[in-house]
Amino acid sequence: MSVATLPSRAERLRLLDLLRQPAPAAALALLGQVLVRHLRGRELCARIVEAEAYLPMGDPGAHVFRGRTPRVDPLFGPAGSIYVYFVYGMHHCLNLTVDKEGVPGCALIRAAELLDEHGRPGDDPSVCRGPARLCRTLGLSVRDSGANLFTPGARLTLREGDPPPRIGRSPRIGLNVGTTLVLRFFDAESAAVSGPRGSQGARWR
Repeated sequence: MSVATLPSRAERLRLLDLLRQPAPAAALALLGQVLVRHLRGRELCARIVEAEAYLPMGDPGAHVFRGRTPRVDPLFGPAGSIYVYFVYGMHHCLNLTVDKEGVPGCALIRAAELLDEHGRPGDDPSVCRGPARLCRTLGLSVRDSGANLFTPGARLTLREGDPPPRIGRSPRIGLNVGTTLVLRFFDAESAAVSGPRGSQGARWR
């Protein structure tokens, strides 16, 4: 099976069940799943190897911490909604809405392995290493914010992939608040992981 073909109804329902979990469980379960981007007549497939969870309440690192705004409105949508934000005046970052509709949990996709036509990691692990490179490679921007992975004709979709053989956990990267929460999950054997590979802690509470 080519990862670039559209998911079946059964696969779509399994992926929705994965995303409808609370943010930490959903971010963890996203490891190994495959983003498929339809871009200028091509299909780019990228296996997720690093994700961070952002909680819907009481998380000072989350964009919804100070309430609902037009910018973060996609996070209140159904699971699989896409939230892309622009940071430092130069980078885009991809987030996937998780949990129940109206509960603004999300997973920041920090890194992925770009796959070749046979579904194997490409030769350059740096192509999608870090949220900015991932968005640049997949051609994602704030214009994609508000779309949903499972809408017919979606330009960004999700397919099932192979889970990592070994998973690492650590606090999230690049924050100066919420730094004690162990909410970063990564494929401990992937060269595409963007941050430290040392595992710290095993729980998010």
